[in-house]
Amino acid sequence: MKSADKKHRRQKLLIFLVCISLLMAGGLIFYFHIYRVVPVFSETVCEYGEPLSQNITDYLSGSEWSVHLGELDLSQVDEGNTGVYQAVVYHGGTAYTYTITIQDTIPPEIQWKEGQIYLAANAMCTVEDVIDSVSDADPLAEAFFRRDGTEQKEISFDQVGEYELEVCARDRAGNESAGRVHVIVDTPPRLEGIHNFYCVPGSEPDYLDAVTAWDDMDGDLTEKIRVDDSEIELDREGVYPLRYLAEDSCGLETVAEARIMVAEAEDIQELIGWRQIDYRKDTILGAPNIYDAGVSEQENMEEALEYMRPTFVHLYFDKGRGGYSSGSGYLMEITEEYIYICSNRHVVEKSDEWDVYFYDGTKVKGRVLGVSEGYDVGVVVVNRGDVPERLLEKLMTIHIDRTYWEGLDQQGLELALERIDREGGLIHVTTGNLVRVKQYFEWNMQQHHTEVTVELVHGDSGSAIIDGYGNLICMAYAFSVNPTRYWCVPLDGILESYAQITGRMPYVY
Repeated sequence: MKSADKKHRRQKLLIFLVCISLLMAGGLIFYFHIYRVVPVFSETVCEYGEPLSQNITDYLSGSEWSVHLGELDLSQVDEGNTGVYQAVVYHGGTAYTYTITIQDTIPPEIQWKEGQIYLAANAMCTVEDVIDSVSDADPLAEAFFRRDGTEQKEISFDQVGEYELEVCARDRAGNESAGRVHVIVDTPPRLEGIHNFYCVPGSEPDYLDAVTAWDDMDGDLTEKIRVDDSEIELDREGVYPLRYLAEDSCGLETVAEARIMVAEAEDIQELIGWRQIDYRKDTILGAPNIYDAGVSEQENMEEALEYMRPTFVHLYFDKGRGGYSSGSGYLMEITEEYIYICSNRHVVEKSDEWDVYFYDGTKVKGRVLGVSEGYDVGVVVVNRGDVPERLLEKLMTIHIDRTYWEGLDQQGLELALERIDREGGLIHVTTGNLVRVKQYFEWNMQQHHTEVTVELVHGDSGSAIIDGYGNLICMAYAFSVNPTRYWCVPLDGILESYAQITGRMPYVY
């Protein structure tokens, strides 16, 4: 009985040991043949720009089931830059580390433009003008010119002709490629007459007015000028860009930009009054008086007289047999039909017609429109159509700022007159000072006149007397003796008489 029990226990132990052995063998077989994985590599080198594999099988080898239990971590790898990085694969409780070296060994490839390349003389040209692009894994690879051993981003030629340029491309790793390209340097089209526009809302300016384009090879390209006014709103106040482009048959372009300001008429006139815009340089639409000479911000009598000269005229009447009568005048208004000239009554009443000499010596016939019964004022008109266009484009009207004039109370303000001759020269310039804006005058109906120290002589009658800013202060009239005093028609008297004679009123600030 005891022997049987002992035998039974040995059988159970044997069975247990067999089971344990089978389990261990199974575990070993599972681990080594099913679960166990090994790294495919420990170090690798990749070319910059080539994407790293995200496939776990490229990092672990083993059974398909076990390999896909691995988790790939590339968070420490910067594919956007060359360098040495660490990648990790987690498999169970094991972390496998891989050294990944990203290097750039491939030089950039220059993509050349097709066909003949033309460059503009006397202009800075970039690499983009001679190549299409640079192809490289490095987005920061750049191209440049190499000239006489130096690297240049831009290049220019001051002589037309044919040239060979060396173009290089380099990435951040220092890989470099180079090539040569043949270029022809030619003069680009010339755009002329570009100017700014100032207009009131609702205007319809002609952007091509006076604008021309010329090319040495193609000739006149004016008809092919392209205008970009896409940003302009003519019904809305504002300042807008206006662009012009001229292109020749070689593809050379010239681009010019102007501006257009849309504003109320008074705002535009204010700019004219301060000489910030000028009809001789700009296109001005809708302002009350585009011809106004305006005033300077700085007081300078010499500069003021020179600038205001296009507003002055010389009046001459040939009486025959060597006799003549003459005087001076100044432009009050320029309209579509007439140019209105202000002078003294005692000058213009001597004849119904006068030879009007403008500041450049141009002579045009004028006729007397009328004279005033009060102040010594007369008006002569010239047909605008009789004035040569070259002169008409330079004329200006006298600047009248009544608000400024009414505020004058200081004695000693420097004044001057300038008297021009019939040849476009000067007879004389006389300077002096303001004594009083309105002073009792014993003659001429005892109306108040302006007294000055500007010495008046025969022939000065009708001359505009201005200050150092360019403001009309008064008009030369007469002098009295014992003691000698010099008298002028005051500004308010000029305006009152002018309106009485013409039925018009010039623009007054």
